[in-house]
Formats: sequence, C-alpha cells, structure tokens
Amino acid sequence: MDRTTTYFRSKVDWWVWATVVFTVAVCVIPLIGDDDCLLGICLGTIFGVMEIALFASIKYAIRGDELGVRMLWRWHWFPIDKISDMRKVTSILSSAALSVRRVAIRFSDRRILKSSAPIEISPKNRDAFMERLLEINPDIKIL
Repeated sequence: MDRTTTYFRSKVDWWVWATVVFTVAVCVIPLIGDDDCLLGICLGTIFGVMEIALFASIKYAIRGDELGVRMLWRWHWFPIDKISDMRKVTSILSSAALSVRRVAIRFSDRRILKSSAPIEISPKNRDAFMERLLEINPDIKIL
C-alpha cells in the first residue's frame, strides 16, 4: 500500500479572525487609559497567539489507507476502509473545522468514534479531498 501522505489545510472562515480580534479587544479596551494598559496588551497578545496557534494546528492528512485529523499537536487516525458515507454539509457544530462548509464522514463501525454521529471536517478543497478518499475506498457513498 502506498504510504505517501497528502495533507489538506482547513478552510478558514471570517468568524475565526473575528474571534481573535474580539478576544484581543476584550483584553485591551477596558484597560485603555488605566495604569494597567500594559497588562491588557500582554493578556490580549497571549490569548490572541494561543487562539492563532490552535487554529493553525488544524490539519487533515491521508496516509495510505488512513485519514488523519490533527487538532493542537495530536493526530487522530481513522481507517478509510471503514468510511460508509460522506456528504457536504453546512454546520456550526463543534468540531475540528474552521469553516461552516464541511464534509461529514460517517463510519460503518460505531467503535471508531464511539458514536453514530459523523465526524465533520473542513478541508480547503472539499472536492479534491472527497475524490482522494474515493480513490482509496470506492465503496464510500456520497449523499
């Protein structure tokens, strides 16, 4: 089996950057003009950098017959041959996705996610990502 790894970045919507700006503003604005202005700037910088690091860490990979999802610095690997179906969705559910335009992937074995709910991810190029999974497992149904 081919073990080359293909990486896919997450699509990033405007609300991700709005979250960072909002966090920094909440830290800095209340302290403007106070003696503690430097504290607000430091807190805003720390929280802003932490959010950017979190958002930048989300990545997806296809390696051989495995699908990898990275959030923070930890990879989670799922067997592609256990994918039963996938579909394009628009969702705001909490997941390893930085966009509301996502791919919902459902597995045939509930033990993989310990749930019957699909995993939702947001690769930048959804079509290429889905085509790559179909190359590996042509039995995946597109809903």
